[in-house]
Amino acid sequence: MTFLALLTKELRLSLRRERTVWVIIAYILLMGLLGWFSLNAFSSSNTVNGPGLSNVGINLYYILSIVQLFLLIFITPAFTSTTVNGEKERQTFDMLLCSQLSSLSLVSGKLLAGLMNALLLIAASVPLFSLVFFFGGISPAQLLIALVIYVVTTIMIGTFGLLCSTVFRRPAASTAIAYMSALAWLVLPLIVFYIILIAGTTFASRLVPSNRPSIMFIWNPVYILITTFPSGANLGNYTFANLSIPPWIAYISISIIAALLFFLLSLWTIKPNPLGRLSRARRMQGKMEQHTASEEMTISALQ
Repeated sequence: MTFLALLTKELRLSLRRERTVWVIIAYILLMGLLGWFSLNAFSSSNTVNGPGLSNVGINLYYILSIVQLFLLIFITPAFTSTTVNGEKERQTFDMLLCSQLSSLSLVSGKLLAGLMNALLLIAASVPLFSLVFFFGGISPAQLLIALVIYVVTTIMIGTFGLLCSTVFRRPAASTAIAYMSALAWLVLPLIVFYIILIAGTTFASRLVPSNRPSIMFIWNPVYILITTFPSGANLGNYTFANLSIPPWIAYISISIIAALLFFLLSLWTIKPNPLGRLSRARRMQGKMEQHTASEEMTISALQ
C-alpha cells in the first residue's frame, strides 16, 4: 500500500459515512440559522441604510466568525483522535505496519484524511460569510485572515488529536484527552488573566498592557480572531526585537511550530514500543562512547 492508496481509502471511507454528511448538514444549518436570527435581531434595531446597515454586517460577521471558531475547535478532534488507535481496536493496524508504508506516509495519510472533513466544513461556510459583503463594514482581507486562522487552528488541533491517537490505546481516552486539552487551551489564559488583574501589581501591568495586545493571549485563537475585527484594530501589534508583528502572524507562527512538533512526536510514537526504542538508543550511545573511550586509551598506551 502506498501513501496515495491509504489517503484514497481513508477519504472514501470517511466521506461515504452517513455521520460525515449529517455533520456537514447540521453545521451549515446551525450557521445559517444563527445568521438568520442575528440578521432579524440587528435589522429590527437599526436603520436599513447608512451606518445602520454596516453595523448589521459587522455584527453578523462577529457572531459567525466566533461561533465557527468554537465549532472547529470542538469538532476537529473527533476526526483525528481515533485514527490510529481505531485501527488497533479493529485489529488492522498490524497490516498497515507490515505494508510498504513508511511512518511518514502512514501519519501524513491519516492526518490529511482526518483534516479533510474539517477543511470541508470551512469551505462549506464560505458562502455564508460572503453575505457580509452585501451589508459592508468588513473587507475581503479581514475575511481572508480569518480563514487562514481557521485553517491553521484546524491543522494544529488535528495534529494534536493524531498524537493523542498514537499515544493512548483506547479511542475514548484519546478523544477525552484531546477535548480536555482544547478546553484548557481556551480557558487557562482567561483564568490567569483574571488572577493577574486581581493581583494588580506592577508586574501584572506589564503582562496586561492597555495600549497593545497582551502577550498572555498570543496563542489564544479567540483573542487573536478578535484582534482582526474592526473593533480590535486599536490593540496594535506585538513588538519583538524592534520588530512589529501583527497578532495573527505571531499566532500562526506559533501554531505551525506546535503542529510540526506534534507531527514529529506522532512519527515517533506510532512505531511499536517507542520508550523501549529510546532506551535502546541510549544504551547503544553509551556503548559507542565506552568503545570510543577504550580506543583512545589503547592509542594513548601505545604512544
